[in-house]
Amino acid sequence: MCGFFAIVSGDLFVGSILMLAALLLDVLDGMLARMLNVSSDMGKELDSLADMISFGLAPAYLYILFSPFDSWVKYVPPAIFVLGAALRLARFNTLPSSKHFKGMPTPTATFFLLGIFLAHHYGDNFIVDQYENPALYILTPILLTMLMNSKFTMFSIKTINSGFKMDVLFPLICFLFFITLLFIDFQIAFPLTVVFYLTMSFIYNFVAKRR
Repeated sequence: MCGFFAIVSGDLFVGSILMLAALLLDVLDGMLARMLNVSSDMGKELDSLADMISFGLAPAYLYILFSPFDSWVKYVPPAIFVLGAALRLARFNTLPSSKHFKGMPTPTATFFLLGIFLAHHYGDNFIVDQYENPALYILTPILLTMLMNSKFTMFSIKTINSGFKMDVLFPLICFLFFITLLFIDFQIAFPLTVVFYLTMSFIYNFVAKRR
């Protein structure tokens, strides 16, 4: 419903707030299901369907709102993102349960885009100027799609209870990094945290292989 109303709003700020709410709910429902031991196949399917709307369709639609193109071309990059999210979620449902992600999760890709949406809403000159470049407008969804459907292993919050000390440390470092950036410039906090998360996942994989 958060994703649906983000689309209906047609507003970068309202849509961003609603997608942030969806991100929070996405974290909480998984945590509650594991705590109460009520996870099920139906819950897994519903989770993916909700992700498709809130982290596939909604961000793709909002991305169109600041397109530098005035023609049908402006729909192509968001359409690629929607396809990428659908493929990623379908593949996720076919994989065995794991405490790690294979490829970037769709909520993380949306997290990256939220900073761009907020920057446009608040008129951040640097980011707004960058996304007036047609090449960057086209390349961002393509890159996110490639990351979502890659085989790169990324750690998740679920690894905190695995008993490996690094599984607690790495999510905590990412969280503290995000909080720090929020006080510096909340608009860049979202995309830079995703870049930091990718970097930390690379380090995590390197450390895990040497355990």
